[in-house]
Amino acid sequence: MNDIENNNLVLKTAKKRVAFKKHLTLYILINLMLWIVYFIPLDRETFLYILLGILSTWTIVIIAHYFFAMKWNKKMLDKEVESLLQKQEKDEMIE
Repeated sequence: MNDIENNNLVLKTAKKRVAFKKHLTLYILINLMLWIVYFIPLDRETFLYILLGILSTWTIVIIAHYFFAMKWNKKMLDKEVESLLQKQEKDEMIE
């Protein structure tokens, strides 16, 4: 793997990690806002169910985003690079 390909992989990984950090920040801010609104005297029971639904769904999404951006990304990139290198070697052998 040459330096350009390596730099591209590092850049892709960095972009995914930055996107995750932005997503996590947005998640925290919006959930704080929702909990603050919860304590305003409204129909709390209905709002609580909506709040918990949003919170639980978004928590699952943020956990999946974390694993994709931080854990699985490197393994998937390494596997894809290996696959492309093998394909390139086979193509060169045919020619």
